[in-house]
Amino acid sequence: MLTSPFDRTHRGLLYTALALLATLVVLPLTSAAQTQGLRTELFLEADQARAAATASRVEILAPTSHAKAERLYRRAEDNLARGRGIDDIRKDLREAVAHLREGIEAAKIAEVTLAAPLEARSDALKAEAPQYAGALWSDADKKFADAAEALEDGDVKKAQRRGDEARVLFREAELDAIKTNFFEETRALLAKAEKEKIKKYAPETLARSESLLKQAESALNRDRYDTDLPRTLAREAKHEARHAFHIAKLARDVDKKDTTVEQLLLASETPLTLIAGTVNVVPHFDAGYEMTTVAIADSIDALLSRSYALEQDVLERNRRIADLGTQLDELEGRLGGASAERLAMEERIAAEERVRERFDRLEKHFAREEAQVLRHGGDIIIRLAGLQFDVGKAVIEPQYFAVLTKVQEAIRLFPGSAIRIEGHTDSYGTDELNLTLSMARADAVRQYMLANMQLDPGQVEAVGLGETHPIANNETKEGRARNRRIDVVITPDLASIAP
Repeated sequence: MLTSPFDRTHRGLLYTALALLATLVVLPLTSAAQTQGLRTELFLEADQARAAATASRVEILAPTSHAKAERLYRRAEDNLARGRGIDDIRKDLREAVAHLREGIEAAKIAEVTLAAPLEARSDALKAEAPQYAGALWSDADKKFADAAEALEDGDVKKAQRRGDEARVLFREAELDAIKTNFFEETRALLAKAEKEKIKKYAPETLARSESLLKQAESALNRDRYDTDLPRTLAREAKHEARHAFHIAKLARDVDKKDTTVEQLLLASETPLTLIAGTVNVVPHFDAGYEMTTVAIADSIDALLSRSYALEQDVLERNRRIADLGTQLDELEGRLGGASAERLAMEERIAAEERVRERFDRLEKHFAREEAQVLRHGGDIIIRLAGLQFDVGKAVIEPQYFAVLTKVQEAIRLFPGSAIRIEGHTDSYGTDELNLTLSMARADAVRQYMLANMQLDPGQVEAVGLGETHPIANNETKEGRARNRRIDVVITPDLASIAP
């Protein structure tokens, strides 16, 4: 197609304009990339110091140092964005890093000096006090900041005084937040249930929810510093209120003929059928759920025990291989690989194998409901599920003598061994009470063993560990039951275990 000189000129001008536009777009992109690269280089040490300060909670434990550092850091960022001198930016960042490092050191001191108010602050946060008790939280946090600032200034007495004031306010904020956060929604659900006449279909479930809520309120008023029990009770109360709504929906569907009782029951068997298939159990519901439920529980317990045993077995074998390999290398270098020490090592290996054989026998010695037998390193743990104590008591009732007789038989399999009896509790109750109770229960088992066996008292130790070593979730009834336990720990004496 022919074009006029005017068209060619117009087109040339257009191409030139587009080229200039492209240049204008690329230049800022290039400049932005260069700026980002410069920022990364300049701010690297400061960013690392800020990350370390965050990990040390400098913002709350050393607020003065933190504020100075942040002001300098922000000024450096602003100066970089404005294209100011690099030397000024570097100077600000060096000073910011110095303040952050001072803050990290100050935070270490504050963690000790202000430990009690810091713990109270943490508990208030768990209760979501900033959301549910905003005014009290603000007052408490201001007092805490004053305490931390005073500590940075070297005024320890003022810091402790302000810290005590903050602790009291944090506890008040926690209490208010718990009452609102844990109880309010349940009350709203119960009110809704009354309005929608849920009680007609789920009276027992609603009654349980109401009872749990009252227990939670009573527990919180009785001891506001132990929030584990009221929090758990309140959560269960909310669960039961929602449960009641679910039951009511199913019952209404039956009333309206949307579903039949048979369909409802068959649907309820589906989850157990799925779980049973997963753990290789054949489900039978001709006599209800119990037979299948027990079979599933037994299968899962067996799998968990086997998994734990295999894990411990691998760890023990690796440890033993490394240990023996080191000793063999030493012997090879020292003795050319001969003689008495090698024989002693071989005897040790044989003794460890005898321990393993006896452990295998011991696993079959207890029924599932009596005890679980575990390995941990070189120790053997008998976890006594079949020994229970009355609430708050440390007296062994006669019905548990049979399982303790089995424990005696287990100990006799490992003559000369050190025995440690550990008492454990769930998280309900104060730390001090749980430690005292767990120690009393462990000592009761120790005294029983000494009275019924020929053991040197120095061979058997009782230890109370309270709630510090849970093996299950304290948020469920079943988990708390597992945590309330006695562990008998046997440390075999290899030299005393004869072939």
